[in-house]
Amino acid sequence: AGAYVEKFEKELSNYTGAQYSVACINGTAALHVALRVVGVKEGDEVIVPTITFIAPVNAVRYLGGRPVFMDCDEYYNMDVEKTIEFINKETTYKNGCVYNKHTNSRISAIIPVHIYGNAVRVHELAQVCKERSIRIVEDATESLGTFYKNGRLNGKHTGTIGDIGCLSFNGNKVITTGSGGMILTANAKY
Repeated sequence: AGAYVEKFEKELSNYTGAQYSVACINGTAALHVALRVVGVKEGDEVIVPTITFIAPVNAVRYLGGRPVFMDCDEYYNMDVEKTIEFINKETTYKNGCVYNKHTNSRISAIIPVHIYGNAVRVHELAQVCKERSIRIVEDATESLGTFYKNGRLNGKHTGTIGDIGCLSFNGNKVITTGSGGMILTANAKY
C-alpha cells in the first residue's frame, strides 16, 4: 500500500480503460482472487484453454474447482466456436446456473487466456456466457499493451471485456521486469 501503489493502479486504469485496478502480489494471485470474487466455489467447473501457463488451472484448483479444457485456435487462444458449441450442446441451464450434462457440476466461470499478445474474441463468448450466468475472468497476463483494432471492441484493451481481467508484470511477460500482478475490473459490479 502507499501513494506509489495507488498512483500505479490509477495510471494502469487510465492506460487500459478499466474502471478500477487493484495490485496483487502476482498474476496467479490476481486470478485466484478474481475467481473468488466472481463466485467460483468448491466443486464448480471452470472452462480453460488447453494452451496456457499453469496459473489459471492452479487458481481454479486453489478454490476446489475443476478445469474443463477447451481446444485452441490457430492463434493458440481458446477456440471460441468450439467453446460456444460445448456450452450450447453439453450443458443444461436450470435455476439460474449452467451445469455440465456429463458431470452434473455447475460451470461458474470461463478463463479466456490472451496468449502471446493475441486477443481472444471475448465479445463472441460474452453473449452465451451472459445468457448462462457464466462469469468471464480474462487472463490478460501475456497481453499488456494489446488493444482490439477493429469491430465493436476497437480501441479496448484485453482484460477489460469480461467481468474481471488480470495482468502480470513478471519478467517473462510483456515489457517490465520483476514480479507483480494486477486485477482489473472492467465494470463496477463488485
